[in-house]
Amino acid sequence: MSAEAVIESTSARLLEQTAIDPDYGVMSIVGGADLEDTVGEDDKGPVWGKATLVAFRFGTCYFGVFGLVVAVGLIPVILKGIGTDGPWSVIRGLFHAARAPIAWIGEHLLGLSVQSTQVGSDSAFQWTALFCIAFLAAVATAMWTVLDRGRPRYDRLQAWVCTVLRLVLATAMFYFGMAKVIPTQMPFVLNRLVEPYGNFSPAGVLWAQVGISQPYQILLGLAEVFGGLLLLLPRTTAAGALVCVVDLTQVFLLNMTYDIRLKTVSSQLLLLSLFLLAPYARRLLTAFFTDRAVPAATMPQLFARPRANRIALAAQLVVGLALLAAFGGQGWQQFTRPTPNLYGIWQVETFSSEGYPRDPLITDKIRWRRVIFDRPFHVSAPVMVTVQRMDDSFEVFGGTIDPRKHFIDLTHQIELGTYKETPVRIRLTYWWPGQPNQMIVDGDDYAGHTVHLRVTRMDPASFPLVERGFNWVQEAPYNR
Repeated sequence: MSAEAVIESTSARLLEQTAIDPDYGVMSIVGGADLEDTVGEDDKGPVWGKATLVAFRFGTCYFGVFGLVVAVGLIPVILKGIGTDGPWSVIRGLFHAARAPIAWIGEHLLGLSVQSTQVGSDSAFQWTALFCIAFLAAVATAMWTVLDRGRPRYDRLQAWVCTVLRLVLATAMFYFGMAKVIPTQMPFVLNRLVEPYGNFSPAGVLWAQVGISQPYQILLGLAEVFGGLLLLLPRTTAAGALVCVVDLTQVFLLNMTYDIRLKTVSSQLLLLSLFLLAPYARRLLTAFFTDRAVPAATMPQLFARPRANRIALAAQLVVGLALLAAFGGQGWQQFTRPTPNLYGIWQVETFSSEGYPRDPLITDKIRWRRVIFDRPFHVSAPVMVTVQRMDDSFEVFGGTIDPRKHFIDLTHQIELGTYKETPVRIRLTYWWPGQPNQMIVDGDDYAGHTVHLRVTRMDPASFPLVERGFNWVQEAPYNR
C-alpha cells in the first residue's frame, strides 16, 4: 500500500473515532479519555469572538472585586460560626478606610446624600460602591484589552476565575440558605399576632408570611443550599448556576415587589450566576429547544498535572463544606437560644400610673394594651420585650429577666424596622398573685411614669393564624 493510501486510511479511522461539532469543537475520542482532562492551553480550541473576550475581561474584573467584598462581608459570620473573632478587626479597618472616598464620590459626582455609617444593602453608599466597582472594572477592561489584544482565548484563566467565583457564589447561597434551613432569617414573631395588618410594611408582610410556615421556609433554604452544593464541583457548575439563577430570580423579584432592603445584593448575585452560566448557554439552548445531540463539554483545568487538579478539587470541597458547617453552627446557636421565662402575649387587665387607675381609652398615650415577651431574634439581648400602647403603636426593648429576683431589666430600646439598638436603663418587677396565668408588674420610672399593672397571659393558639394548622380534608374554603 502506498504512503498516500496509508495516510488517507488512518485519517478516515480517526474521523470515525472523533466526535466533531462545528459549534463545540472536538469533544471526545471514542475509547479514550475526555479532552476536558487535557484542554487548558490558550492556543487550543476555537478563537473567542471580540465581544466574548471583552465580556470575560469585564466580568472577571467586576465580579472579582464584588466577590472580594462579599467574602470579607461574610468573614465575621464565618468566624462567629466557628467560635472565634480571628483577624477580622484588621480586615475591617482596611475596608473602613475606603468609606470616605466612596462617600465623597457619591456626594460630589453622583449627587447622592451618602452616609458612610450606613453601608448596608440598597443604601446610597452601596449604590455608589457598585458604581465605583463598575467604573474601575471598565477602566481595567479597556487597559487589559489594549495590552493583551493578541490573546485568542483564556482557557486556563477562565478555569481559575470560575473556580473562585463558584466558591464566592456558593458561600453566599450557603449563608442565605442556612438562615432558612435553620429558620432564623424570617422567624415567627409574637408581635405580628396583635399588630394591625395595615401597620405592616410590605417587607413585614413577606417576613410574617414566610415565618408562619417553617416547612416552606426550610424548603426555600434547601433550594439555595442545593445550588451552592452543586457549585462546589466543576462538573456540576452548569446545574448549580442554573439552580442559583432560578433561586435568585425569585429572591430578586420578591425584593423588588416587597421593597426589601436586599435589592443590590440579590441582583449582583443573580448577575454572578448568569456570568457562571454563560459558557454553557449555547449548550443549554441546544438541549432545551432543538433536537440536536449535545456533545460532552470541554472544561479547562486549573493545572496541567492530574494529581494537582485532584488536590484542588478536594480543597474546594473541604472549604465549601466547612463554610456550610460554619453557617449552620451560627444559625443553630441563634435558633436554640432559650425561650424567656415569661414568653407569651400578656393582656393588660388593669393599669395605674402615679397611683391612679387609667381606663382603656385608645386616646391614652400612657396606658398599655399588651406586653409581649418573645425570643431574641435579631436582638442581642436574651429577651425581646414589646409594649403595645392603646393606639396599637409599639415600643420594643431588649433586656433580661431574673426569675430569682423577679426583675425585668430593659437594656436597649430597639427601633422598629431597622433593629437599631439604643442603650436604656429601665427596671420592672413582677410577682404572681396566685391566680393561673396572671402577673403583677410594677415600674418606678417607665418613660417618666410610675406604673402598676395586672396582666393575663393569652394563649397564642387562640389566634386562627396559629391554631388553623394543615388540613388535607376541607369541606369548605377557610380564607378569612
